[in-house]
Amino acid sequence: MRLCCDIEVVERATGSLSLKKGKPIRAQLAVGKSPPSDSVYMMVCTTKNKNGTKYQIKGNIEKVFTKCVSEGKATIRLISPERDICISKADVIQLKSYLNILKQVVQGQMPDKSVFSSLAPVSAKKIERPKTVLVITCKKDYPLTTNFPSSLETLQVHDCSMKKMDSRIFQLRNLVCLDLSDNSLTEVPDGIEKLQNLSDLRLKCNKFEKFPMNICRLKNIQNNLAVLDLSNNQMKELPVQICELANLAMLKMDNNLLEAVPPTIGRLANLKAVSMSNNKLTVLPAGFMRLRLDSVDLFGNNFVRTENVTSRDHVDVPSLVECAARHIRKQRIPYTEDDLHTHLCRYLDSARVCWCGNFCFQCSVAYSHMVNLRTVTSAITAVDLTGSTFVPVQGFLCSPQCLNKFKTDPNAYWR
Repeated sequence: MRLCCDIEVVERATGSLSLKKGKPIRAQLAVGKSPPSDSVYMMVCTTKNKNGTKYQIKGNIEKVFTKCVSEGKATIRLISPERDICISKADVIQLKSYLNILKQVVQGQMPDKSVFSSLAPVSAKKIERPKTVLVITCKKDYPLTTNFPSSLETLQVHDCSMKKMDSRIFQLRNLVCLDLSDNSLTEVPDGIEKLQNLSDLRLKCNKFEKFPMNICRLKNIQNNLAVLDLSNNQMKELPVQICELANLAMLKMDNNLLEAVPPTIGRLANLKAVSMSNNKLTVLPAGFMRLRLDSVDLFGNNFVRTENVTSRDHVDVPSLVECAARHIRKQRIPYTEDDLHTHLCRYLDSARVCWCGNFCFQCSVAYSHMVNLRTVTSAITAVDLTGSTFVPVQGFLCSPQCLNKFKTDPNAYWR
């Protein structure tokens, strides 16, 4: 049994670290027998001492501290010499197995011989740190006969003409950043929900014509995804489901064919950077003005100056269907096509957001208004060659009270 980890060795007699404090060293711990003796030893090999140091186990381990074993940490206290071997950055399952073998030996039980390793010096390659970053920039470097290192936290695959995501990627449970830019992808498979720690997804310069809806429906993606880059594709719209990405902080949609932004985008409370330059936007939803951004880039769209106008002078009384739909959206009651007929799901998806924050549908009044983007951020790229930062905003008013308030002061919402 071998365990790769980081260690610090504390000399209890002097109360000092034998290794420099704050800088653990990479090591491999092994358990085995050392001929001609029948005793079982623990051998610690490090990058500085590849020949290793042997410690007898039975009768020589005073205590094992396992309070933080679920974090890949443990401490083995030896009697002779008086040392504490502090383990960190170990695989949790392997660490538990290793400690269980030590426990059996200490209690006089003899583990199966298959768990014993030869107590021989190791090479530097066997104890080097796990690979956490892999960058592939050409097709010939793509691993076809070998697996990706399971320890990867960042994977970049560029210019490999990838048409479909490799299912092996979904086995990388530690993956935080996945960058598959400059390929030929058209969809994201459902297997992506297996990437429990994914927070950065970059898919620019591919061939997406539709937004990959499944990333909005997967719970762990909804909770973790912070960066989403789908620039330089061919998408015409963003679905309202994108607003389910609760922790999204950066959204890049440059150089697509976007014609509209979801009216509920204001729900993305953690969104700090938006880039949608060179699209076909003609107006922004009023909900966009709820955002508080660090930067925004909307240059190169089809914004046209408009006046403060409303589509009608009265708001109809909502139907029973609309009252029920308003309640469902307000309470954020989840719904799928397994629960409701398809046309009812599409009806709920079409919800509009009044400037008061309530949802509405057909029984509402549309309004248009020019707004300065400096109200949502100070770091802004002009929206056209004239240097203007004003954009047309379209919203909906859900009640006579909201309609009267807009007529009295169109700027009331943005104060």
